Amino acid sequence: MAALFGVLRSSGVVGIDEKYAMVPKNDKPEGKMRRWMYVYLAVDAYTYDLLHIEICPFNTKQSARAFLLALRAKGYHPRVVVTDGRVDSRDVVPQVFPQAAHHECVFHALQEVRERAKEAYGTAYAETYPEVKELLGEIDAIFDASTKRTAQRRYEQVVAQRQHFETHTPEASAIFDFLERHWDPLINAIESRIVPTTNNAVERVIRIFTQHYKTFCGFENIGSARLHLGVFEKAYRFTPFSEDAQERIRGKCPLELAGYEIQKLPMAQFFRGLALQ
Repeated sequence: MAALFGVLRSSGVVGIDEKYAMVPKNDKPEGKMRRWMYVYLAVDAYTYDLLHIEICPFNTKQSARAFLLALRAKGYHPRVVVTDGRVDSRDVVPQVFPQAAHHECVFHALQEVRERAKEAYGTAYAETYPEVKELLGEIDAIFDASTKRTAQRRYEQVVAQRQHFETHTPEASAIFDFLERHWDPLINAIESRIVPTTNNAVERVIRIFTQHYKTFCGFENIGSARLHLGVFEKAYRFTPFSEDAQERIRGKCPLELAGYEIQKLPMAQFFRGLALQ
């Protein structure tokens, strides 16, 4: 992008996530996940620009680190990196981008809290354990707070109930352990003007990618997968969002939202007749 436009543009807030994809022909060892690989995406949280995309055989800390290093090699140095809460990210993000604040998606975190409630109390906990449902409501309220002070006070009120719940159900400790372990990268979105609460931007791009990917019913091999990702990256970045998208992005492509002057490029004119749903 710097070579083409003479400048590299980004809001400085980047969402990272991955999606599995079928690649039947590969040299992975035998196992139930042998046919599957993982597409990593880095998306600007405010312009929806696809900054980097790559497919990796494994979904590991090493894969995540290699992906972030490739993003950095392109010249991106984000102020904020948003992830879905994977434990690997907590180590990898500071290694590659030590200057960036690491935020974990609140939506994913609240989903994880509910999963731990199901593991401790069963899937019908809302009917059989009303106090657990009330506890989860109090946890939701933490992240509805408009100030960190209020959020901290609500958090302490939740943590104060730990002994009560653990006494009756020791497995409930997983709920409180999760909150304590993820507290710092969750709370930093409150009162911030730049840190988004969720990782919705990259989730949006993953949905668009999935629409394209499903037409292939999987890739034949990693070479064909990488070719397709290269085509998808360019098609996505130049294609305008449809007229039923939110007003701010309607009719504009991700590169335009990022501030690039693309109107005179032939590729931009070619994709003008299409629309991202």
